[in-house]
Amino acid sequence: MKPFPYSIWLVPCAEQRVELARMIGSLAARFGTIPFAPHATLCSGTWGQGLPALIETVDRMAAQFSSQRLNVEGMSWSDRWFGFFFLRLRCEMNLFARACGLVEGSHSPDIGPHVSLLYRFNAEGVDRNALREGLMGVIPSVIRFDALELVRPSTGRWEDVAGWESLHTVSLAARNQPDDHGMGRASNPRKHSL
Repeated sequence: MKPFPYSIWLVPCAEQRVELARMIGSLAARFGTIPFAPHATLCSGTWGQGLPALIETVDRMAAQFSSQRLNVEGMSWSDRWFGFFFLRLRCEMNLFARACGLVEGSHSPDIGPHVSLLYRFNAEGVDRNALREGLMGVIPSVIRFDALELVRPSTGRWEDVAGWESLHTVSLAARNQPDDHGMGRASNPRKHSL
């Protein structure tokens, strides 16, 4: 099999996934870009050992991680396409480094743990300070992630957002802790391929 680029994502819980997707979709419509699924990239790279081996690696990773509650520290941006406008996440434990250690040759995002809200190549016509001010009251203070997802760009280029394809999703076991509504959740991981 020819080597292909991939990413392993942390996927927000269903309720927050809907809210974040709505926010991403609204920004995409406003600025004429393509919306994408909300996620935090754990690690990325190029894989050449065949898809089944990568899926097994994702499943092993999921077995070592539980669901994650990551605090949102605010909004940031950069001049890079992936980091054009995003939510900064605080990760107390070295979760992202652990993920990279489980997938040989992978790397975590240069801008650190984050959830992107808008991808774009240039800032012309976009006042990101104003965007941040407008979103201050609606961004979550904590995002709960309860699954891993393996994704690759079918065209080989991540900038071709419409060509992203989900190859595999696996749920993370819930920790015995209160959820966003103050109620505990039982541990019951489930796996499925997409």
